[in-house]
Amino acid sequence: MRILFVHNRYLYRGGEDESRGLEMKMLQDRGENVFEYHVENGAISRADIITIGLGSVWNQSQYRRVQDVIRQTRPDVMKVDNFFPILSLSIFEAAKSLGVSTVLSVRNYRLVCPSATLFRDGEYCVSCVGRKLAIPGIVHKCYRNSYLQSASSAVSNAYGHTRGVWDDLIDQYIAVSGFVKKQLVDGGFSSSKISVKPNFIHDTQVGQGLGGYALYVGRLSEEKGIRTLMSAWSKIGAAVPLKVIGEGPLQALVEASAAQNESIDYLGRKRLDEVLDYLASASFLIFPAEWPEPFGRAIIEAYSKGTPVVAAETTPIRDMIDDGQTGLLFRAGDPVDCADKVLSLSAHSATLSQMRINARQRYLKDYTEDRNYKLMVEILQKVCPHATPADSVGTVSESGRD
Repeated sequence: MRILFVHNRYLYRGGEDESRGLEMKMLQDRGENVFEYHVENGAISRADIITIGLGSVWNQSQYRRVQDVIRQTRPDVMKVDNFFPILSLSIFEAAKSLGVSTVLSVRNYRLVCPSATLFRDGEYCVSCVGRKLAIPGIVHKCYRNSYLQSASSAVSNAYGHTRGVWDDLIDQYIAVSGFVKKQLVDGGFSSSKISVKPNFIHDTQVGQGLGGYALYVGRLSEEKGIRTLMSAWSKIGAAVPLKVIGEGPLQALVEASAAQNESIDYLGRKRLDEVLDYLASASFLIFPAEWPEPFGRAIIEAYSKGTPVVAAETTPIRDMIDDGQTGLLFRAGDPVDCADKVLSLSAHSATLSQMRINARQRYLKDYTEDRNYKLMVEILQKVCPHATPADSVGTVSESGRD
């Protein structure tokens, strides 16, 4: 099968970029023919913001460029991970004009929410879900606290409805979780065109969990539950040491908490291999995110190591944590309940040991590369059932400048 990956890279590389890279390598390693075309968001800072805003709805130059790439690579299917803001919806029409099937991965909520988070002012928000034009998202400046950028996101989605992109030009959607699929369906997307495929990671092998500490890994921001985490550890104190890995707007809060509470150790940013070493030794991972995080990548990294997870209970994460089996759930935003669950788990070594076994089994069941490859091939064959393997791999890239 010949697969063209098309992607508008994010300004800061994150979990979505990592997952996309793993998918490409997975397909390449199994003999599929993978090609890549990407643009860089870094070009936006050097370009006129109004021009970018208009181009985010329909970019004619990217329409032509993607046609050229398709003629060069002759794919069976074009698989898109992110098209906003540079590539725009025009790339789907470009593919269809040349008879190429299209698949769009959905790892956030941008198609139904201008901010892509379903989270506003510290609370779960679905005000824009189901609206063809997300007026509330514009009024509240939900995307980057900007009327213009929020309007660009909202108008792009509205244009997708009015031009028929969502119904006619995209053959299949890949939602990262059942909850993401539900939001799409609530937003007017056809359930029959949405497949669910979680992310995966390579098997990192089981750790021993002998470090005697809890671990947080992720962005230090409001929606990630950092304030709740710091408040919980003011109650936990020296009973359970906490190591924190990450950067973000609440870094100063974490540094101040670490200065006041010697049981908190702020480690800053770490390489993935270092993070995995810390996960291998951790008693459990703390996942306090208060927004409806579409998929908890850190959770499957922990599971691969056999490390249980204590997590805030949101609908998507509830599907990833078997409460009492692979970890414990606490009320999102509740530092007292978080502290109670952490202290309870740390006091029951036999329960923790069994959870390590269960966590590893959950990884092997749901999040391995082999299972993910099977799901991916099934989805791609839905849109190009007659495609046959080829024998070349290539890359096409562009800075993103028009």
